[in-house]
Parts: sequence; C-alpha cells; structure tokens
Amino acid sequence: MLAMKKDIIIVDDEKDIRELISGILSDEGYETRLAKDFDNLKIELIKRVPSLILLDVWLDQSNADGIDILKVLKKSYSYIPVIMISGHGTIDMAINALKIGAFDFIEKPFDSNILIMSINRAIEISELKRQNKELLKEDDTITTFLGKSSIASNIRSTVEKVSPTESRVLIKGPSGSGKKYLAKLIHNKSMRNDAVFIIANTKRILGNNLENELFGEENSEGVVTKIGLIEQAHKGTLYIDEICNLDQVLQARLVQLLTERVIQRVNGKYNIDINVRIICGTSKNIKSEIENKKFREDLFYRLNVVPFNTPALNERIEDIPELIDYFLKVCSKDLGVANTKLSKEGYNYLQSRKWSGNIRELKNVIEKILILSPKDKNESLSLDFINFEQEKDEEGFEALVQKKMLSLSLKKAREFFEREYIKIQMKRFNNNVSRTANFIGMERSALHRKLKNLKLN
Repeated sequence: MLAMKKDIIIVDDEKDIRELISGILSDEGYETRLAKDFDNLKIELIKRVPSLILLDVWLDQSNADGIDILKVLKKSYSYIPVIMISGHGTIDMAINALKIGAFDFIEKPFDSNILIMSINRAIEISELKRQNKELLKEDDTITTFLGKSSIASNIRSTVEKVSPTESRVLIKGPSGSGKKYLAKLIHNKSMRNDAVFIIANTKRILGNNLENELFGEENSEGVVTKIGLIEQAHKGTLYIDEICNLDQVLQARLVQLLTERVIQRVNGKYNIDINVRIICGTSKNIKSEIENKKFREDLFYRLNVVPFNTPALNERIEDIPELIDYFLKVCSKDLGVANTKLSKEGYNYLQSRKWSGNIRELKNVIEKILILSPKDKNESLSLDFINFEQEKDEEGFEALVQKKMLSLSLKKAREFFEREYIKIQMKRFNNNVSRTANFIGMERSALHRKLKNLKLN
C-alpha cells in the first residue's frame, strides 16, 4: 500500500541550514516546509498543522527565540512533537527544553542518521498515541461485509473494485443498516488504509456547531483553536454520516472542498490544502431532498460517483446467523464474558423476527442475551429467559395458534398450521420462493407444489 508522506516544518534563521535539512528529509520521503522565524512559522501552522516541527534555539531577527516558541507550541499545539536543534546548546538548555516538552535536543553539526532516527521515533510515538485513542473508541475492525446472501455478495464484489480507487462513495440505507461499517471497510481496503479514518456524525453535533466541527476555527490572532474533522482526515478518509443534515451554507463549502481541494477555517484568512477521500451516508430519500430544494443537486452528483445501498436486515434474513456469530464474538469481548454459541432454536427465532432497527438492533439484542444468560460455558445460549417486544401491527404466531387451531381437527389444524407458517415465511422473504425454500428446508419445486395445494399462489 502507498504510504502517505509526513509533513515537517523546519524553523531555522539560516537559509543554507533550512535547505540542507529539507534535502535530507526529502530524500527520506518526508514533505517539508521552511520558516525563518516565529511569524513565518505561524503562517505555516495556519495553513496546515504538521506531523513534526524541527526548531532552532537561536533565531536572529525573530521576535521570539526557540525556547519561547516551544512554550507557545506546547500550550496551543501540545500534540505536535518538537525537536530542538542548536549550534550553541548547553546541558542546562537541553534539560530546560525537554522539561517544557521537546521530544529531543540535537546539537549542530548533527549526524543526519541521528536526526532521521529521532524524527522517525517522534512521529511513530505520536502516531501510536493517536491510534491508541482510536482503538479505545472503536469496535473490532470488520474485514469483510458479512453475509451469505446475494445482496451481501454483490456488496463485497463492489467493495473490492471501488476501495483501491479514489472515487467518492455515497451509501444509502435505513438507520442501523451498517453504512458506517461499510465506509470503514472501504477505507481499510483502500490505498489510504495506513492513514486516519474520521467520522463526522452530523446527528450528534449541534447544528450551530457543525461548521466549527467540520472546518475548524481560528481566534482573532490567527491561532488555531480547533482542528476540524475535515483537516484531521487529511491524507485519509472522511465519512460524513447523514449528509442531508448539512444546511445550504455547509453544502456550498463542501462543494468548494470537492472542486478546489481547499478549505478555510471559521475566522480563517488562508486556504488550507486538503487531500481527503470523502464517503457519505444517508437514510433519507436524497432525490426527494433535491426536489424540495433542501439538498444541492450539483453536490449530489459530485458525491454519488459510486452509489451503495445497504438494505434493511429484513431483506437479508439469510445473513442473520453470520451476523449473530460475529456479534457474539465482539460483544462477549467488550462485555468481558465467555463467547459461546446460540441454540439452534435461538438462531431460528432471531431469523423470524422483524428488525425495525436493523443490524444495530440485532447487536443490542445479542448484548442483552450475553448479559442476562446463565453463565454456563458448556451449554448453548437459549432465549427462554428473554422477553421480546411484540410488533404492534402483527399478531403473534403463538396467539394465532391458540385462537384458531384449538377448535380444529388434527388434519385441519395441520393444514392451517402449514398455510399460516408458509404465509409468514413467504412474507419474511418478500415472496421469494427460492430463499423461503432454502430457509424452511424444502426443495424449490416442492414448495411451489405446496403453495399451489394450499392455494397460496
């Protein structure tokens, strides 16, 4: 996979030194920007926050020396590693710099190998800290789109084709159907998989904070007070959940990003170059949003380069057993309980339910089962102890049996049971005979005959 170049700002008052270091770092695959003093550094910081700063202690004709600049950096940009360099350093100066927060202190003339090793270590440690924070927030990474259905198979096939490209993706589907996980899967299989995957969940951000959260903010002095989600995703992937929640102003700003590949922070004066892959998701009918003048048509066509549809869970019943096994594994680890199998009756029952909350609801049910189930590792989990809410618009099968079948003869009751059972299964599988036959364990031709005999054609 293609590694994304790290960005380093070199601050030194001597032009020859700046260019010498820049040449060394460029040969090692780094991108460099040069600054001769504090004012130049501030301009570069406003343009884009770097991966590391290389800072000289003594800066002639600067309104602040390296130690003073280091104090400012550690206050406003504490997450950026800083390596100090000096031709006239002392032990006390080095100790002071390290106490303030410098990663390292290197004396001139320096060995280029030592400099490169220190830079590599500083960036690696900074990346590890960021990754650890992400791991604490994330579920286990999904490496494939789960399921045995033709729908799941088609999505997997498209993911394999689309992921290595830079194409923008629009994922449509009901809430809880796995749009975020599909976006993460595309990122994991892309050329950007060693870079960040940032999620902008527009439902969880207050409307008046959305612009600041997405684009970042500067104060009146030009100091970056907030790095926006778009800038955080630089060289990686940004997933915008519920894209239709953006107002017209933010939609216009997103069009600028997609066409010019630049943004401005709130209160900012400079354009910031952005290299990011955009993936968006929506549970709304985006065509209706366009017709009602709530969503820009030009933005839709720019986002909808590769469209995906994540179907409701009720449309992919065959995939439920594999999803159950996945959530049993993930949730048992999260909850600190033993991973175990569900009973056969449990699988069948969960396949027979209606899932208005889709995959998210299934995960919640699995968590409930793991928490409330008896703690016997040697037995499959039963659902006898779980009380599931009844669908309001559907009479329970058990109630149907009690009301209708008890008054019938055995032959009539068997016929009635078969008819109602097959009606329910056909309804679950949207009248798809092949899928219904596969689930109930009949040959397709036999089910056709049974439907005809029961007058269910």
